[in-house]
Amino acid sequence: MKINKNFRKQPFIVGILTTAGKNSKITGNLSLFRDISTRLAKRGGKAVLFTPDSLKENRLTSGFVFIKRKNCWVTIDFDGVPTVIYNRIPYRKDENTDQFKLFKAWCNDHNVPMFNGGFFKKWDVYNALTNDSTLKKHIPFTQLIRSKEQLEEQLNKFHSLYLKPNEGSKGNGIFVLSRHEDETFHIKGHSGMYGTSFFQNIWEKKVNPLLFDREYILQQKTDILTYEECPFDYRVLAHHVKNKWVVSGIGIRQSKLNGITTHVLKGGNILTVDEITTEKDIRKIQNLAILCGNTMEQAFRDSSKFGLIKEFSMDVGKTVEGAFYIFDVNSKPMKFDEPDIYEAGLNHLVDIFLEYE
Repeated sequence: MKINKNFRKQPFIVGILTTAGKNSKITGNLSLFRDISTRLAKRGGKAVLFTPDSLKENRLTSGFVFIKRKNCWVTIDFDGVPTVIYNRIPYRKDENTDQFKLFKAWCNDHNVPMFNGGFFKKWDVYNALTNDSTLKKHIPFTQLIRSKEQLEEQLNKFHSLYLKPNEGSKGNGIFVLSRHEDETFHIKGHSGMYGTSFFQNIWEKKVNPLLFDREYILQQKTDILTYEECPFDYRVLAHHVKNKWVVSGIGIRQSKLNGITTHVLKGGNILTVDEITTEKDIRKIQNLAILCGNTMEQAFRDSSKFGLIKEFSMDVGKTVEGAFYIFDVNSKPMKFDEPDIYEAGLNHLVDIFLEYE
């Protein structure tokens, strides 16, 4: 499909950056991209999908547009500069390629704003949020794992720790490490558990191998509220619209029985907010999300790594003592299963794009 002159003169083009799939020209959250395209068209804009390989000889040469009547994406020739780039590259490894770095540099050279400049690292987020005196009270104790002695010291102090990949997401690679009163140790992952009477065994057989090719953080495990004997937490979606942070919605995720995370992909369940929470709790979580957005926006403002931060999701738990803790913040939110949250987030995204018109 050749691009025509009218398309080339389109004044407002949102470029959505993704990657090629193993057996397809494009991959990623295609249903979200389709909905963005449809909403933008109703408001006078156009969405074009690009991959880093769309950039050739210092110009964008091709892309993909959604054709509603055919319900599919088609390849187009492209000759121009998009108004804004929405980075939705789905995998961290693809942001480490030279081609992605070239694409990002091209955007900078052509004054094309890119938001979601890159995936967050948990340690970067921890350092940013704990710089705020209010938020610091709501962040579990966290450290990068540097040594066996350090890990053992913190385990003796807290008795139970989460071990999380510094560059992880979707609950992958997470373990719970516990020290019990009978001086035994257990480490539990999504696929099983290992126990021993000697911490040295835990370190040599389970923890140290994790550190061979990636960084891990340790995070204090807190006892959060349960519903029908299974822990639950809050999943928050936030967007930066018209110079202020707004909460697009709050969902609840519950772990499976004896599960270690609340991620649905790891067997977690979706609960309705009205079932188990109060308006007071919701307001508290909303205020934390807005403060979190303002703090990260300030902390990462001059970071070429993260670019413009216009959206994020975060996981918040409430302890049995009534304290709220922020466990994770993610720069590229997964699709929310609750229709009202998804719709609100989609509308806010389009509002953000139109700010660049």
